[in-house]
Formats: sequence, structure tokens, C-alpha cells
Amino acid sequence: MEFPINFNIYGEYENAQRWWEAQFLTPPKPKRHQDLTEEELEQIEENRHEINTKRSTAWTIKVFKEFLLEKNIRTELDEFDEGALDKVLRLFYASVRNAQGKKYSVASYAALRGGISRYYSKFNIYHNTAFKSSNNVFKSVLKDLRKSGKDCSQHHQAISPADLQRIKDSPALSTSTATGLVRRVWFNTQLHLARRGREGNRELTPASFELKKDENGNEYITLAHNAETKNHKDPRDPCQQVYRGCIYSEPGNPNCPVQTFKKYLSLCPSDATALYLHPIKQDQAILDQKTIWFSREPMGKNYLGSMMANISQVCGLSRRYTNHSLRSTAVQMLSSAGLETREIMTVTGHRCETSLKSYWAPSTTDRQRWSHILSGAGPSNTPGPVVKQGGGGGGGGGEINQDLSADAGPFFLSNCTFNGNVQFNIHK
Repeated sequence: MEFPINFNIYGEYENAQRWWEAQFLTPPKPKRHQDLTEEELEQIEENRHEINTKRSTAWTIKVFKEFLLEKNIRTELDEFDEGALDKVLRLFYASVRNAQGKKYSVASYAALRGGISRYYSKFNIYHNTAFKSSNNVFKSVLKDLRKSGKDCSQHHQAISPADLQRIKDSPALSTSTATGLVRRVWFNTQLHLARRGREGNRELTPASFELKKDENGNEYITLAHNAETKNHKDPRDPCQQVYRGCIYSEPGNPNCPVQTFKKYLSLCPSDATALYLHPIKQDQAILDQKTIWFSREPMGKNYLGSMMANISQVCGLSRRYTNHSLRSTAVQMLSSAGLETREIMTVTGHRCETSLKSYWAPSTTDRQRWSHILSGAGPSNTPGPVVKQGGGGGGGGGEINQDLSADAGPFFLSNCTFNGNVQFNIHK
């Protein structure tokens, strides 16, 4: 009887060659730098543009191709030189029309020109003198639109004070319901941080925010990271942390934004990967018996993008507002409160005063007051305040006696400085 015995003296190496290599050859040093294919590099380069910018460029090129085909211009897009492209753009700017055969809006013309500029970035059509003729035609087209009264473009309208009050009082944003709670949190975040439209909403997570206390013990919420926005992409920007924004607690307010935020997070799954979640599809009475009100399903970009429009409808507002209206509202409210431009820019993240100006527009109350001033009748057809010149000495001092009784109507002082004392005499 034979008993075969196998001896594996090399163990896990199986043979002498592998054993020798493991003992005496130095293993290859791990690569420090990543290997990338040409396709991967091209994708990284392409990602320098935002998604909306890519879409705008794709739309422009689609319109431009249709224009070339209709005009029987057979030149391929990449075969144009400076002279040929300038000649074609002269005709394009002057004759391009939308799908209904009508002229585009001023904003759409600017978007078309911007898309052409990005596609032909090697030519620099904005400043290259070779494109002077086409640029002159473009300017002439816009001038004609404005002269004919067809420039009806306007910035995102701020929410009126009356509609703001409707939102605050509406049961549609009640923190006692799951749907109302997530709406309230979204509304507070957009308004206090003056966020731009749908920018970054889908990317927010519970970890995107931190709950802190200031030196006086007041609670506030702030972003935990430096968000990349349209205006802030440079990681070396020394002011990035300034633009994170703060949402302070309001003790005594049943809708305190900090307490509302904390309540919302406590009713979300602990492993949620997004900040804004859809409520569990059950009656509120059933949810009230549970510790979790929200599913793990995140709200999508389109759903979040129409959030303010939905709030406008369910709250019965005077008009349909957009998400970006909250950014305009923040600027209006801060400006009306007397904040300086540089302070408002810290909240909104604007980099220059010029871009901030487009967000401010007078309210109907402002326009009414101005109209009364210009009419010379005053808000309630009452005479203006009586100014009594100061006593001798020629100091230029003065005294203003103004009746502030209910029958006298409102009294306004604007763009004035008080040097001295202000005294209120109340007579019952």
C-alpha cells in the first residue's frame, strides 16, 4: 500500500521562481500620479463649463446650423476663417428668428452671441477687430429692438411685502406637516442665504450645514463648506468663508428658522444623502405617530427648481414667482433696511456693485410715495412739514414741526441727516 506525501516547501509562492522573486526582488513602487487617457483629459477640460452653459452653447450651434442650411451655406462649422465667419455672422445676427418666425428677445440674442463666442473661442469675436462689422450689426439689432419698445426683459421680481406675509401665514408652509416643513426649510435657506435660483439645491446634504453659537450664545446655522457658485469658483479667494452666510435663531418665534431646521433634520432618516427629501406618502395623522416623516428619496433638480412657483400657487400669491425671486427679495429687504452695498454683497456673494444693481427695483409703495412727492399734493393731500429757521447767529439750524396724528397721513423723510436732537411730543 502506498501513501503519497506531497511536500510544498514554497508555501503560498508555489514554486522556486516565485519564492525567489518575493525574497530578493524589490516590489514595484506604487505610482504616485494617476494615469489618464486622452479621453479622460478631454472630459476634465470640458467640465470647466457649467451644465447650463453647455446647454446654451448646444442650443446656439443648433440654431446656427439650421440657419446655414436654410441659407444654403455649405461651409462646415470648423472650416470658417475670421473673414468668412464675420461675413456669415453679419447676416446671422440680422436675420435669425425663433421657431415662430419672430425676433428673439434681447437676452436671447445675447445668449446666441455668447454661444458663438464660446464655440469659436480661438477667434475672440467680442474684441477681435476682424469681427467689427458683425459686432456693429449685432449692436444695431439690439438698438432697434429697444427703440421699437420690444425690449420687455426684466429681472426676477422680488416678492411683495403682502405676498411675503401670505407665505409666512400660510398653512402650506406649516411646520406641523411634512410637506409644509420641508417647504419652510427650503424657503428660509433660499431667502437667508440669498441663493441663486436652483443653484446647488440638489447637491446639498445634511452635512452641508453646521449648527454653531456665537460669542453671546446665540444659535445660528451656516454652510460647512465654501460652496462653488457662478461668482465664486476660485479656491484661493480669501473671502470665501465670508459668503457662507448665517441663519440666526429667533427666540419666541414659533417659526424660528433654526428650530425649524433642527426639527426637519430630526424627522429625516439618519443616513439620508440629500438635504431635501420627499415626505413619506401617508396621512399626516399617521406620520404624527412616527419618528420619521421623510423618505430617503431626494427631491430632484426640476422639482426643486419649481419650488417657489409651487409655493406661489398653494399660497394664493398675487403672481407666480421663481426661485430667483427670493434672491431679489433678499436684496430688496436688506436695501430697505438701510444696509450699505458692501454689506449686501457679503450676503449675496456679488463681486461688484454693478451686478447687484439689477436686483434692486422700487416697490409699488415706493413708486406711490414718489408720485405723491412729484404731484406736490403729499400722500394724503396734506401740506408738508413746517420748517422754522433757527434763531440768530446764522447757524442754519432749523426746527420741523410735523403732525403725526392718524388723520395727518404718513410722513416721510429720506436722504437726510440729523445733526442734533430729535424730540417726540406725544399728546393724548
